[in-house]
Amino acid sequence: MSNSKQQKPFEKENYPISSEIIYYGDRKFTYVVIQEGTYPPTVNHTEAPNYFPIPDNYIIKTTWGRASRSRTIQCSIYYAEEKPHYLICFGDNLQYQVVSAQSPFDASVELHKIITPDKKTAVSGVYLFGLQLKCIDRYRKGRPRELKLHEELSKTTQIKRAKGLAKKEQIHFENSIKNFYNPKDRVVLRTLDFTIENKEYHVTFEDDDSVKKKQKLQSMAYVQDIENIPRNAYRHLAAVESTLPREYAISQTRQEINACMGELIPINFIDLNSTIVQEGPLEEPDITDPLIIEQVVSATGK
Repeated sequence: MSNSKQQKPFEKENYPISSEIIYYGDRKFTYVVIQEGTYPPTVNHTEAPNYFPIPDNYIIKTTWGRASRSRTIQCSIYYAEEKPHYLICFGDNLQYQVVSAQSPFDASVELHKIITPDKKTAVSGVYLFGLQLKCIDRYRKGRPRELKLHEELSKTTQIKRAKGLAKKEQIHFENSIKNFYNPKDRVVLRTLDFTIENKEYHVTFEDDDSVKKKQKLQSMAYVQDIENIPRNAYRHLAAVESTLPREYAISQTRQEINACMGELIPINFIDLNSTIVQEGPLEEPDITDPLIIEQVVSATGK
């Protein structure tokens, strides 16, 4: 039985003063941190058993293997729709790349299919991306998290942040009521309006009353028809005033009204210019007076 003990992993580093980190474990990895990244509000983790947090906007250069057969790659992680994507650039000038939206292991497998096609094993994706490095993790967690600019966020994240802000304001408002009003007063926060980078947000806190909403749309359709307001003109007006119903909603309401009226008051159209084909034997006309016939023909344009 061998008396040798497995080496306990450790990191030789002076981060962030030096961007180079040497990791000693089952094998040696040398890393150069290019961009340490940040942990997003909704952070993903690697699989069991380690559950390492996965950063966003993260770039690191990784070297492993003996000197004569060492390899150097550049690994990046970026989030899209709150899901991390893993990119590995390789080659003499890092001109080739593989990408995976599944996991760092999946990205490693795709890499090794190209660089070592005859082998069925692949280096751990966690180690290729340096996700096990404690020194970077401590530094990320020890500094204030800098949020992305609004314009850099996905539409889904923009809406989530707006909802989160509105919810906090609603809680603050409800907690402050007792300092300004009698408990018997019915104080209700109905809406909140704010602007981010010239983009307007209108938040409604009350439950959506479908009856009132339908009545409002019908009233707007009525005003448009009575005042002869063109659709394009109203569309521009609604773009300026966010509280107005959207033009497409009014158009849909008008179609519903027309369909309802069509059922209540059927309208039949007759083409006076079409030829009337009579079926069966010809009948004697009821009107034989030439003067009356001439007047009818003149009236119908025949």
